Parts: sequence; structure tokens; C-alpha cells
Amino acid sequence: MTSIGNSLPPGLTQAQPANATGGDSLGQEDFLTLMTAQLRFQDPFDPVDNTQMVAQMAQFSSVAGIAEMNVSLQEIANSFNNIQLSDAAQFIGRSALVNVDIAAMDPEGVYAGEAIMAGPSEAVNIELVNQAGEVVHSATFNNVPEGPLPFRIESLDEDGNPLDQGPLQVRVTGGFASQVSTWLPVSAVGSSGTGNGAALITPIGEVPASAARRIG
Repeated sequence: MTSIGNSLPPGLTQAQPANATGGDSLGQEDFLTLMTAQLRFQDPFDPVDNTQMVAQMAQFSSVAGIAEMNVSLQEIANSFNNIQLSDAAQFIGRSALVNVDIAAMDPEGVYAGEAIMAGPSEAVNIELVNQAGEVVHSATFNNVPEGPLPFRIESLDEDGNPLDQGPLQVRVTGGFASQVSTWLPVSAVGSSGTGNGAALITPIGEVPASAARRIG
């Protein structure tokens, strides 16, 4: 791009746009002002080459177009995030199956989830372990085939009422589980801290809505 010198003819000063926010940025109006000055004060024996003029205009249009495109893409991204947040509202009051090995009790007093077994086993134990490392609940499944093994383990007091023991870690013994998922009750939804879509508010903290495999 041909550069325009800093020295201007007497009586002509470089325009400073009133709405400029930085000395290094040029808008479309500034570009046209400088282009007009270049044409008015060009050497009549050595006029500006038309090819150079077209190249300058094309380059400026390209830069301006990229800036406008970036703004448009950001608007699209914001709209997409809003749509995700709206769609995630369907999770409220329900449970989401998420690939984590921490289980939380549902309103019925059940810790539920799913273990993907890598192969068949004669007996598989699903244990729920508290923060102290103690097994507070367990269940045994016999003749387990390869594939998903769903589990529901009740947590009730002596009177049969739900007994919430907080988030519990799921431990699988007697077989190899390639993946453990748990059903997490969703109390609310919000924007993800990373700005990437919606987040589900669960007893174990925020979980990206995109991480939910199923809704129960």
C-alpha cells in the first residue's frame, strides 16, 4: 500500500475525527479525507497511479470488512449462547446423566448412575464412598454382561425417609468399568464461567450442559 507522507501543503492540517478513541485507528471517513487530499495535491506531472489507488481502496475495504465480520461473528456467538441457555432450562427440576464418578441423591433418596463394563463379570460391586473413604452404601450385581450397567442405590433412614449423605464417589469392583456416569439433580441453569454455553447447577457444582448425555 502506498504511504501518504506526513508533510501537507500550507493551510492543510491532518483531520482528527471527533469520535476517535485511539490515535492509531482510522475509520472510513478518515480514509476518504486522506485520499481526497492526496488527489488534490498530487503532482500533475506525476499523478497517482490508478492501479495503486484501486489497491489502496481494496485493502481498506478488506480490513473494514474483516472488522465488521468479527463483530457479526461475536453477535452470532452471543445469540448461540443465549439459545443454549434457553434450551438448558428444560433440565431444571430433572436429572442429567453426566460422565462423572460423583453421585448425588435425588429427591426420592436414590443415588443412581451407570457403569460401562468393558467385559462380562460374574459379580460386580457398586460402592458409594464418602469423603472419609468409608463405604456407606453398596450393591452387588451378578452375571453382568459387557456394556452399560445401570444402578440405583437407596439411601434411607430407619423410618424409610430419604437420608442425604452428600455427594458420594462411585467405586466399581469385581469388574473393569471403562466409564462411570451418574444422574445429577439440576436445580437451576446459568451461564458457564468460561462463556461457552450454559451450565447446570447440581449438588456437586456447575456442570456444562453439553456434558449431559441424557435427561431423566
